[in-house]
Amino acid sequence: MDITPGHWIFAGLFMLSFIGILFWSFRKDINVTRKQFGNMGLVAMIVGGSVILLIIIKFALRNLSGE
Repeated sequence: MDITPGHWIFAGLFMLSFIGILFWSFRKDINVTRKQFGNMGLVAMIVGGSVILLIIIKFALRNLSGE
């Protein structure tokens, strides 16, 4: 099955409408979201940094063992 230009147009319009609805819904709850999840960015950075650190340690230990 070939992907025609019509498929790409539909996908683009769908994506734009989905993002628009997402922002519209988020706009209504922004005050509650800020109060409940104020430090979520910091938590996400800590978790992401921890995962990256574990991956680096894993590869470093694998290279030290000679595999």
